[in-house]
Amino acid sequence: MNRYAVGYSDINDPKGALNQVFEQLSTGMGRREPLLIIFCSDIDNFDYYSKQLRHKFPFSKIMGMSAYMGFSSRGYGKHAISCLAIMDGIEVVAGYMNDEDADFGKYVDKIIASADKLKSTENTLCFSCGAKMFDLDELNRLISVFEGKDIKLCGGSLGEAEGVKTRISFNGEIFDRGGIFCLIHNLNGRIELLMESMEPEGLENIWNRTLDSVRSQGIKPQFTIVANGIDFTKMMEDQELLYKFTDKLCMEFGEYIGFSGYKDEKFFKDTYDSMVVAVFE
Repeated sequence: MNRYAVGYSDINDPKGALNQVFEQLSTGMGRREPLLIIFCSDIDNFDYYSKQLRHKFPFSKIMGMSAYMGFSSRGYGKHAISCLAIMDGIEVVAGYMNDEDADFGKYVDKIIASADKLKSTENTLCFSCGAKMFDLDELNRLISVFEGKDIKLCGGSLGEAEGVKTRISFNGEIFDRGGIFCLIHNLNGRIELLMESMEPEGLENIWNRTLDSVRSQGIKPQFTIVANGIDFTKMMEDQELLYKFTDKLCMEFGEYIGFSGYKDEKFFKDTYDSMVVAVFE
């Protein structure tokens, strides 16, 4: 059986949508309990999905985010739920951070302390959502420490657009502030992090260059996590390229889950227009 499973539904009924997702996940999971679940959905049904996923999987670490758009190897949409469950082949340490604490040093210290709980930090990704941005000194400190530990960083900041209502959840608890970090140590191979920004050459050329990079490195993807900036996603919508984007992800990167927030980050740098792809062997 696969070490992962993907579920997706855009049924216009949250109970029916979640039942469809559970059925899809169970096909790949069997009786195994996921070590980690990452999901995204529309804001309207986000609280329901967060609580029901926790009820269904009480022993899993569950990281959720509302998003402008969710996409996966089973489909994409603005009023949908996308879910990735990983059953084995990883170590995972995760936590919630309250952004009311102005001492970002404590924020960094907690992530670094969590990394020390892993057996190894080789082939490890720190994936965050909704996290408050670091100031330059703390950012440089975190990058410096994680580079020494071979930890890659990426994620998304969801609530940056004025008037946009967004939420995150951790293990069924729902928050409209703060952030979640998730350290994922891949026991089965590499994690490669790729990033592209919008350029005059066009989206097709950008995407082809990303694919060439994967092929040239000899990466053998099993599953993938994708974070798009909102401008990148909206440009694909305007040019009617979303279907090509999702098709190519399926062909080249295996099963995947992705979301479009209002920012995305590689090494926590602010940018609205980039695409970040974390590929797991």
